[in-house]
Amino acid sequence: MRWVEPGDRGIAFKEQAQLVLNIGTFSWRPKVGKRSIRVGVRRDRPPVVKSHVAEFSAFAVSKEKHNAFVDDVRRWQRRMRMGDHLGMSYGHAFTDWWSRFGKTNPEYFALNQYGKREPEVPQSEKSASDNPLWAQLPHFETIKLCTSNPDVAKQIVQDWLGKGKPSKYVNVCENDSPPSGFCRCAGCRALDTLEPGEEYGVYSVHLTDRYVHLTNMVAREARKHDPEAWAVMYAYNETELPPRRERVEPNVVVGIVPTTTELPKLAELYGGWHARGARAMFLRPNYHHYYATTTIPMGYEKHMYEAFQIAYRNGAIGTDYDSLQHGWPVTGFSDYVLAKSFAEPSKSFEHWESHYCTAYGAAADQVREYYRYWRHKVWDERLAPNVADIVKRGKYHNFVRGVYWTLADHYRVEDFDRTDAILQQAVKMTLTDGERARLQQLVLANRHARLVFNATVTGGIEKFTHSKALLEFRVEQKDVLNLRWLPVFGMAKRFGDLTGVKTAENLKAFPLPWIQTPLAWRFRMDPQEVGLNEKWHTWTWAQTKEWELLRTSYNWENTYHRDSYPSDELREKLKAYDGIGWYTTRMHIPPDWRGRETLLYFGAVDESCWVYINGRLAGTHLFEKSDDWSTPFTIRIDPFVTWDQQPQTITVRVEDRGGAGGIWKRVWLVATDAGAK
Repeated sequence: MRWVEPGDRGIAFKEQAQLVLNIGTFSWRPKVGKRSIRVGVRRDRPPVVKSHVAEFSAFAVSKEKHNAFVDDVRRWQRRMRMGDHLGMSYGHAFTDWWSRFGKTNPEYFALNQYGKREPEVPQSEKSASDNPLWAQLPHFETIKLCTSNPDVAKQIVQDWLGKGKPSKYVNVCENDSPPSGFCRCAGCRALDTLEPGEEYGVYSVHLTDRYVHLTNMVAREARKHDPEAWAVMYAYNETELPPRRERVEPNVVVGIVPTTTELPKLAELYGGWHARGARAMFLRPNYHHYYATTTIPMGYEKHMYEAFQIAYRNGAIGTDYDSLQHGWPVTGFSDYVLAKSFAEPSKSFEHWESHYCTAYGAAADQVREYYRYWRHKVWDERLAPNVADIVKRGKYHNFVRGVYWTLADHYRVEDFDRTDAILQQAVKMTLTDGERARLQQLVLANRHARLVFNATVTGGIEKFTHSKALLEFRVEQKDVLNLRWLPVFGMAKRFGDLTGVKTAENLKAFPLPWIQTPLAWRFRMDPQEVGLNEKWHTWTWAQTKEWELLRTSYNWENTYHRDSYPSDELREKLKAYDGIGWYTTRMHIPPDWRGRETLLYFGAVDESCWVYINGRLAGTHLFEKSDDWSTPFTIRIDPFVTWDQQPQTITVRVEDRGGAGGIWKRVWLVATDAGAK
């Protein structure tokens, strides 16, 4: 019996006419006391159609279907022997301390950069305890503690005792927040072991020793009340790396949240903690968020297995991975191997590889070859040697984002040709209905991966041919291919709509090609509203050469900080500007569009606008409905095009009377089919 994914279709078995049971005494005692890959989904909370994926509401699932899926995932967890035999208490431990002790015991909290023991936010510079703002400051749940104060350790233990010692584990895991607000008192600074070049307030600066010191105080205090008590801390961001001076008390469990999967670095990380006295660790990575693609195979199954094995050899007593992404035809093999190795860590990767592939019956060898291709050709040869550079490119440890942003550097068309050929050999094998359905998921997933690749790496107007093909495939297969579609679309949007499917959905009513206007248009403010009288809409391109450049993908109050334009002076004027602004650009319109209805497609303009082509008013979009500021619209322009004299000058007068303003979603040139009106 194999449970390769949640649900009935994930149950693989060999039909037998007779059930044969072996006689004997059998038992299983877990060597990893806590075994978990978080489910990543909750009952009654299906993926929400948020604004950034509103175009794809047809891919939403009902609450009933979602709940059935959640139940299937939880059953899969149990079948894979995930569970907890430790009863360990951990997680950000002090989220209620500000509300409990902010007034009565300010000495418990970090001394912030403003010299006050309260949340470190800009308001703190001039706040006071009698100011109503003081009680409502944001981030109070993630306030840092004064780690050198022994009374903090005593309070933690008193809370544990006051609850009747609900477990033998005392939670000392620090609050999660940005790299600010750590205690700057002399006592805490004396605990630090900063090296030259390290400074406070910088992401992931080394502050481990101060938190080991606090956890050790709790561990010693708790032992006074229970010789079997443990204290649990996180090794997370600023406390991830091993302590440089402090040694870990023998009754401390270190929950390591690694930010790397590079095996030598992991060996150094876990070995370093072990060398400083840590004898019990649990693994709490966010790998599934940083590394788990749901669309393109990466071949890291063995790598993730080996990453766990390094932790296990260094004393890992539990795992809590955050969390399943449910790209089962793409990442299910990796999740299967991880779950199985948690339950039986002594077995090799090759054992679990064969264990998984038998779910495909007579096609097991081809499926093994398919996965090994991605492992050897893509992961081993291209991705693994460049992990550090890819992570840097993806920012904030986000490897998968770095891969998608540099996809053409790591993948080839030949990869999909070869893997498709392997799967077609598998299709020829004699299989049961269940095995064939399982194999068909791989076939479809690989086809989908090819479409994602094509749409991502292709540039120019040809890109959207692939974008449209990808979107059409998803529409056709949305109830067949086992992917969670709204999160797939959401991830793509967060990465910058690299495949162009959002554009494809918005422009699907128009035939290709879709021509994007420049990102930056010339721009001029008109606070005195003189532009109409001075006929700015009739100005030639030469007459607007002194206008500044401004993006058409942000409202004008939020000019993109990394651009060299506009000038600092204009940025400052636009920060709170309500009034009139003028945009202009010029475009060549394809000659073969002559005789077709040609339009400008505006993603959104806040609030009203008047569109001019070559000095003539082509159309208006007025702010009349509450959502007009965010709704796409089209303006027909072909009657105003001078077909024998290119390029065409496009000028837009925008009126904003409150809040954000300007052209803030991209503008496209589109045309109807020839002869259509």
